[in-house]
Amino acid sequence: MSPSSRLPTLLDVATAAGVSLATASRALNGSTRTVNGDYRDRVFTAAAQLGYTPNLSAQAVATGSTRTVALVVTDIADPRDAFLASGVIDAAADAGLTVTVTVTAGDPDRELALVRSLRGQRPRILILAGPPSPDDTDGTPLTDELRSFEAGGGRVIVLGERSLGFATVPRGEIGSEAGPESLAAIGRAAVARALVPPVPGPGTPAATVAS
Repeated sequence: MSPSSRLPTLLDVATAAGVSLATASRALNGSTRTVNGDYRDRVFTAAAQLGYTPNLSAQAVATGSTRTVALVVTDIADPRDAFLASGVIDAAADAGLTVTVTVTAGDPDRELALVRSLRGQRPRILILAGPPSPDDTDGTPLTDELRSFEAGGGRVIVLGERSLGFATVPRGEIGSEAGPESLAAIGRAAVARALVPPVPGPGTPAATVAS
């Protein structure tokens, strides 16, 4: 690849914006440390002009997570799951996050395998939207995987009445008659709940969803 055709780097962005490499990184990678508004605007402008795209793998190494939400549903072809996903995607976009969707087909073993795989991708948020399972008890391989994910800095949100011991957003009585807006609102509530710092101490109260 010739120098003129190489992909722009974070250093290129920092140089073009006239800021330090650390400032450019904090602005683009969603650091909890505040970046001056003028500096942030300069970084975003430089990134857009250069066509810079953050390296998600490097970001995961540096921060412990990527700016992604992993949504695990039963069947994305089911309108109920599709509308839930639309709410998750809308809320994630507002927060500057992207969403990946995986499907369990109602198979608990497949759900466990997906959670294990997703842990390696280091999403910031993991949302489980599947139905209750006989394995929904503490100390099972699934809960062990989820606890390891949260121990690494991720957030787990469970949709529905599953006894997994993690933050929960009730799905309510979601039948075939549930409207798209009600289902999407539950998806949006899941992301909103995940973005709130966890409450210390045993147990986490469930979020409420406006009808």
